[in-house]
Amino acid sequence: MAAGIFDTTIPLTSHNDYTESLILLKPEELVLLNHLKRAYPGIKDAKAWKRSNELQGRQIKSYEAIPEGTDKTSGFAHRNNTIVESIIEVGQSNGYAITREQLILNRSHVKHNYLDELIDNDAADFARSIEHVIGSRQECVDKTSPTVITKTRGLMSWLQPGAHTVLPIADGFRPATEIALGKDDVLTEAVLKEALVAARKNAGHALNLVGFVGLDAKLAFADFLGKIPVQRNMDAKDTTIFSMVDFFKYDAANLKLVQLDGLDCDPTTLEPTDASGFSGAFIELDNFQLEFAQQITHEDLSTKTDKGSGKKGMHRAMFRLNCTGLLGSFRMTKSLT
Repeated sequence: MAAGIFDTTIPLTSHNDYTESLILLKPEELVLLNHLKRAYPGIKDAKAWKRSNELQGRQIKSYEAIPEGTDKTSGFAHRNNTIVESIIEVGQSNGYAITREQLILNRSHVKHNYLDELIDNDAADFARSIEHVIGSRQECVDKTSPTVITKTRGLMSWLQPGAHTVLPIADGFRPATEIALGKDDVLTEAVLKEALVAARKNAGHALNLVGFVGLDAKLAFADFLGKIPVQRNMDAKDTTIFSMVDFFKYDAANLKLVQLDGLDCDPTTLEPTDASGFSGAFIELDNFQLEFAQQITHEDLSTKTDKGSGKKGMHRAMFRLNCTGLLGSFRMTKSLT
C-alpha cells in the first residue's frame, strides 16, 4: 500500500537509533556531534540534573629510594579525586504544522510524503541547534529551583583558562593557555606553537589534539609548514567531500584540524557572530562526551493541541556536555573591537 501524506516511513520513536541516524546522516552539518563520544543512558540511568565527573590532573610522582630489605610501614597516602559537575539542558524544536485547509487548497501541489519532509527538516534544524549550543561559550545554569531553566556548559566555556562563576573548576585543572587574538592580530605558526608547548607542559604528557576551527581560522592555517591535507569521505563509494581534515605534526603535539562552521555561536540566538569564524577549540577528544538523558525524540502533538486543525509535532531532547580533563586543551578567540 502506498504511504499517505500522514504516514511516516521512519520509526521516529526508536530513540538512540533515530538520534544516531540523524547525526550520521548529516556529517557536513553536525561536525562536532559526529566527532564527540555519545552516550545514551536514558532518563532512569542519568540519575540527576547534575553529574559529577572525576577530572584528570597532572601525573604525580610515586617513588622514593630505600635501603635494602626495607618494608613500607608509613607514609601511605590517599589520592583525593577532583570533581567537576555538568548540568542537563532540556530543549525542544520550533516544531512543524500542516493544516487541513492547506491540504484542501493546495492538494495538487502537496508532495506525496510532505509530512515526512516537515518532520525531517524539524529534526535536522533541532540537531544543528544542539550542535551550536554544545560548541558555544554558554555557561551552565544549575537547578536551584523547579522553575529554573538549566543550561549545559558549552565547549568554548569549558576551555576558558579563568575561573568559572558557576560550578567552578579547581585551580590546576583548567587550561593553562589560550590564543586570544586582538582586532588587528594575525594567527601565525609561532603563536600556535607557543600555545601547544604551554598545553603540553600543562598536561605533562604527549598530546594528540583535534582542533575545531571556524572558516577564517582554517584559512589562516593554510600556509603553515608541514600541513598534509586529507580528504575524508564517510562512504568510500561516495565522492562527495563533507570535510577537509588537515594534519600537523609539532614537537609539542600532533594536531588534526577540522573546520566547524557552528563553533562559538551566540548562546542566545545560536547564530554565528562575526568573530565565530576566527574561533578554535583544541581538545583531546577522549575527555569530552555528549550525554543524552533523553535522545532526540519526535512527539506527535496532533491530538494534544487544537484538535482537528491538522498535523503538528516537535522534537525534544535532554543532554549535557561532560568533561573529564582539560589540561592539554585550549581555545582560540578573536576580538573585533
